[in-house]
Amino acid sequence: MVESIIKFMKIYFQRQGFLWQATTLFLILLDGILLLLSSISNLKHLTLEYMAIIDLLVSVVLFILYMLALFRAPKKTTYLKKNWFLIFSFIPIYIIALYNGHIEYPLMLKLFSIIKILSLYLFAQKFAKSVLKYQEKTRLVYALSLFLLVLFICSFIFYAAENPVNPEVANYEDSLWFVLQTITTVGYGDIIPVTGVGRVMGVISMLSALVLTSIITSVATFSLIEKFKSGTEQLTKVTRERVEDIDKKLSDIHIQLKEFDDLKDLEELKKDIKEMKGDMDSIKELLEDKN
Repeated sequence: MVESIIKFMKIYFQRQGFLWQATTLFLILLDGILLLLSSISNLKHLTLEYMAIIDLLVSVVLFILYMLALFRAPKKTTYLKKNWFLIFSFIPIYIIALYNGHIEYPLMLKLFSIIKILSLYLFAQKFAKSVLKYQEKTRLVYALSLFLLVLFICSFIFYAAENPVNPEVANYEDSLWFVLQTITTVGYGDIIPVTGVGRVMGVISMLSALVLTSIITSVATFSLIEKFKSGTEQLTKVTRERVEDIDKKLSDIHIQLKEFDDLKDLEELKKDIKEMKGDMDSIKELLEDKN
């Protein structure tokens, strides 16, 4: 099992494709959000235990990535000196707290959580460069920022307003659940706000869902346009190079037609014509594939 995981991570690190980097970034974001939630809110013991398992799994993945990068580094000591702060990103804070009986997160553990969040940010900068570059073009970070802002602010205000008077909002997890299902437009109806402030938070969550949908739609459209544009530019570049090569060969043929005076020159001319025909066939295939 361990060998299979290591083999998979080696393939991951070798390819470092967009999908793989996006997976890494997703795990980092997930762990960072959980750390932030546990640091600024009082969650149930059972919820923190589930978070501890997720934090441990993410930490293991990041540790393997870090070790593979260290293994591939030409100068390991130099790599450690430049990236020592990334070590905090794969320390399983939740499991340590659970093992020591401090899962309620005292002040010191909350401080370590903030340090780990900063380390996770640096880890993402190093291991998800392509995805971060992509979001700079699409401004996808605005959608994520809006989602997190609405999620945290609305859930806290909703909890403060509804908890004293609404039996359905017994803890912060209930408030978080209400805001999440409202943003995603699921709306199970298991939690209904009874205060004016709670209803306002519900309206804000609903309106933010419309904005998020618009941003995601525009990002998807941008991605399709960029992909088509990239493919067209690549085809144009290849076609131009082939045409220039054929033009050069035609010039050589023209010169040879003027200068050849024996059978050897004639054979070379036939060879050039054959190569030129092959290039024309390649261009034709490229154009057909593109269509």
